[in-house]
Amino acid sequence: MSTVASTLVGIHPKPDWRDNGRRVRRWAVEAVLGIAAVLSEMPFLDHLEELRRRLIRSIIAISISLLLCLTYATQLIDILRIPADRAGLPLIAVGGWEIFSVYFKAALVFGVCLSAPFVLWQVWRFIAPGLHQHEKKYAGPFLISTSLSFIAGALFGYLVLVPLTLKMIMSMAEPIHVKVQMSALSYFDLLSMIVIAMGIVFEIPPVIFVLSRIGLVNARFLVRNFQYAFLLAFIVAALVTPSTDMGPMILVALPMVALYVIGIVVAFVFGKPRKLDSI
Repeated sequence: MSTVASTLVGIHPKPDWRDNGRRVRRWAVEAVLGIAAVLSEMPFLDHLEELRRRLIRSIIAISISLLLCLTYATQLIDILRIPADRAGLPLIAVGGWEIFSVYFKAALVFGVCLSAPFVLWQVWRFIAPGLHQHEKKYAGPFLISTSLSFIAGALFGYLVLVPLTLKMIMSMAEPIHVKVQMSALSYFDLLSMIVIAMGIVFEIPPVIFVLSRIGLVNARFLVRNFQYAFLLAFIVAALVTPSTDMGPMILVALPMVALYVIGIVVAFVFGKPRKLDSI
């Protein structure tokens, strides 16, 4: 029965889930066209060369920061193991080579945080050629907000999510009378993954702020695609958490969803239509 006929006889038609699929496909096409517009400022091969140059500079910055942090690795390890010590979780080395990995992971966590502003600046420099002249004024707000947000996310992961994860592990082991011991490498794998992932996740509100000010996204668009963002949050959480347990995955996914909601509010308050030509 057609929609019109159903309405006439007082029967409400079933929701057509194909509309969501069409909306996603339409958004994908618009995104591709937007990317094409950004890339149209220079030939495709030039963009690949520019991307390669920005990636190399970012890798060099991370490597230099990593080497610098390695000189203080002992002190950094003492800081990073505080959540385990407070949870009463002893760390053991299963193999001799684990010690080398522990030093590397500790230096990597701090190296990534230390080099984050430079890497984010390289991201902005890559996308800036596709922006209008009046949109390039957001370079300062982008760099400052994303850098502070990355550090805030890393601290949130270290101070909140890592202790919560360890507490969950210990509380689940107690009723079944299991003594928990964790290898030092497993602990630093868990910690580095959560800290760096949260640093990246906390970029959601400032990135949405810049995109909404430019006019590329708005609150209505974000609300309409909330279910896809919710699903994507759990997919990303499953990828970044080193274990298959649901607990750590949920602890990572929920902040992502909360930050997306904050992004919606940011876009609603600060968003404006995009101007197609610079003044």
